[in-house]
Amino acid sequence: MNFLIKEYTQLEKTSFKTFLVFSFIIFIVLLPSFYIFSSYYRVLDIEVQGSSYINETLFIEFYDISIWSIGETSFENIYTSDRTIEKIELTKKLPNKLKINITHYMQVAEITDLRGSVVIKGVLYKNLLFKEALLENDVVTVTITNGPVDDGFNGEIVSFVMTLLNFEIDISEISLVHNGSYLKGDYKGIEIDFLEPVDLSTKASAIGELLEKKSCLGEVTFISNNSFVTNCNI
Repeated sequence: MNFLIKEYTQLEKTSFKTFLVFSFIIFIVLLPSFYIFSSYYRVLDIEVQGSSYINETLFIEFYDISIWSIGETSFENIYTSDRTIEKIELTKKLPNKLKINITHYMQVAEITDLRGSVVIKGVLYKNLLFKEALLENDVVTVTITNGPVDDGFNGEIVSFVMTLLNFEIDISEISLVHNGSYLKGDYKGIEIDFLEPVDLSTKASAIGELLEKKSCLGEVTFISNNSFVTNCNI
């Protein structure tokens, strides 16, 4: 008889432990659901910073949904629709506010193409996007007067500008003219003959310190990708 009582007691203990484990698992599963569907944690306020033209209306789809369901992957459609956006940073201010900081790709050049019957003018971004846009920062001015222009020309311009940014140079004072064969430039009275518009990053690195000198006035002519002759005082 005692044996049966002990066996029954042991069975009760086992059943109780199983019940506790099962209840704990149910609690763990239901807890996220509570936060997701709770009206207390729904987005009511969105603050957008870092962009001159993007505001809260772009993120209207996130209003009145669970703040827990919004993450970095929630912005994939926005990246696709606006290729000037480099990064979107999300901060959640519980219980119901989102702070969104937008970083755009740097604008590097304003390009005017005179080859056709209609003048084409746009802004070249660091990620090689070319489009009509308002200037947001200092850029190099590029004019194309004749063709053809190599497919890699825009990439060369980006490399050129990003290299010059390592020097104390006002890139808004740089103007470049591409005549279809050769590239010539001007910077505060310094006339530069780049020859063919290739390996412009190396050429920019070669003349960076020269362009920094405020006293230099004259001509610079490249004789190879990393060497030049000049009548400026170096």
